[in-house]
Amino acid sequence: MSTSTTDREIHRTRAGIEIDAPADTVYRALTEVADWPLLYPWIAYTEVLTQRGQDDEVKFWAVRPGPEGGLRVWTSRRTLDPVALRMDFTQQGSVGPIKELGGTWDFLARPDGGCRVVSGHWFTTDADPQETAGELDRHGGLQMSTLKSKTEQPRSLTSDVIRVEDSVVVAGSVAEVHARLLAALPAREGEESAWFGTQDGVRSVQIEHGGHTLVQKPLIAPEPAELYRRRWRLAAAPDGGVLVRADVLAVATTGRDRVLERATADVRAALAPAGQR
Repeated sequence: MSTSTTDREIHRTRAGIEIDAPADTVYRALTEVADWPLLYPWIAYTEVLTQRGQDDEVKFWAVRPGPEGGLRVWTSRRTLDPVALRMDFTQQGSVGPIKELGGTWDFLARPDGGCRVVSGHWFTTDADPQETAGELDRHGGLQMSTLKSKTEQPRSLTSDVIRVEDSVVVAGSVAEVHARLLAALPAREGEESAWFGTQDGVRSVQIEHGGHTLVQKPLIAPEPAELYRRRWRLAAAPDGGVLVRADVLAVATTGRDRVLERATADVRAALAPAGQR
């Protein structure tokens, strides 16, 4: 179904899924984007750029699932309604054949305590709209089925999650410390905010954001972790120097003690390239 506009046709897709979890729980899982790396394995990092009331703008870095691979970076403007359990969004910028993209997500409570999730997307494209709609439907189906499995069996969003953080204050400016940390990661070409690289025989995606945040996520998590991600955040310290915070986010359904031990050691090691206290 499509309607005519002055520039391009607007095409629409619609999908839904039944989830045996409370509507407000599923709504929070989808809209609290800081935890999207836990919810969706292909999301490497998210950052809320601006927030004002129920409106925000979020940047996403993703490793495309499937055989095509590759990196995708985009921003979305969202309006959240936690009372009506509804999210409206508009994606900023074009991605591949999709020139404009937006839509809604609704979370409809069922009498038995579960819910029905319904998404409606609109898009414009310079390519075949049926092929583009098919690609959206495939990715939307994966997004919905993953949301269902994670919220119906939410251990990987709660008790299986390991978070370890440590910090240090080092001499210098934020730019200087940022440069030292960046130099310790696999080199990037150009000024892209995300790039692939190999370090110690492990292939990973690296992300740089705003001159103050660096992220590294192995494409295959070290066993027995099912997800593993490092992050460095920099800020000017109140009494001079730079406050460097390093953290590891991991998921371990088995071998939790081993993953926790590794993450704790990894955080200490991650602070070393920042410089001396």
